[in-house]
Amino acid sequence: MNKKLIALAVAAVASTSVSAAEVFNDGTSSLSIGGRIEARALLVDGDMDDKSRARMNILGQTEIAENVYGFGFFEHEYTTTEDEVRYGFAGISTEFGKVAYGKTDGSLGMITDFTDIMSYHGAGASAKIAVADRIQNNLAYMGEFGGLTVKANYVGETTDLNGGLVVDGGYSMGAVYALENGLAMGLGYADQGKDAVVAGKSYAAESQTEAALSYTIGDIYVAALYKDGENKQSGVSTDLTGYELAAAYTMGKTKFTTTYNNAESKTGSDKSDTYDAIAIDATHYFNDNFRAYTSYNFNLLDANEVETKKDAEDQLVFGLRYDF
Repeated sequence: MNKKLIALAVAAVASTSVSAAEVFNDGTSSLSIGGRIEARALLVDGDMDDKSRARMNILGQTEIAENVYGFGFFEHEYTTTEDEVRYGFAGISTEFGKVAYGKTDGSLGMITDFTDIMSYHGAGASAKIAVADRIQNNLAYMGEFGGLTVKANYVGETTDLNGGLVVDGGYSMGAVYALENGLAMGLGYADQGKDAVVAGKSYAAESQTEAALSYTIGDIYVAALYKDGENKQSGVSTDLTGYELAAAYTMGKTKFTTTYNNAESKTGSDKSDTYDAIAIDATHYFNDNFRAYTSYNFNLLDANEVETKKDAEDQLVFGLRYDF
């Protein structure tokens, strides 16, 4: 079976890279195992924290009719302090698109990917609401039509491990159009929940729109993203806006990236920055499986704008990553 078909099946409904070893293939069905091991040291104000992690995934695909494939994907992440099921879904792929159900991505990840290009930092202003991000009880669709990619998903009522309500349903949708001249553009919208009190706990209604634009010429990449959102809880509305700028330059096996992220919260006449930072990093790819990187985040927030002094500190990260 064509390995490219396997990768496309996963990329259809999950914003995750696939670097896997095929362990079984009988011409109709296949099974691959992959993942990563990543050592990461975070330095903040002289203190060093271990942010290391490992991911393991299993991907299967089988041909169930001519040009119709069934597929399943599962990924677990382990850190030094906890572990999490990142993905767990199955679906069907046809020439008209791919549909999957389970824990998988919402539809705005392909929009935020325009500027979420760094090895560690960045993506501080484009945070997605739950139904637009990776979440369980998620029915997702993706179709590719020439240079146009469309995604849509619906999320039912979702609870956490203790039975607490995470979100009482919602949806997201997005589209990305890539031209042959290196220009690409994306637009997405998400809406979830309602302003209500359930079992004595207050929940919020949230919505957001994200738009992005990028241009690639040779080894240079530039992109911009804008987010406009609203959170409404207990009758109080808060506007959440933000923007991100990103650039990358590839020189041989080394990639240099930088981003600027700014996010703002406004409730009535009260306005404050919730994120404001410039980040730079350099990543060297020794080969397709192993890379090393360093990333520095210049935090531009004042100490009086955050809850703790540490939230206003700069960050330095060193990382080594092995993909298999």
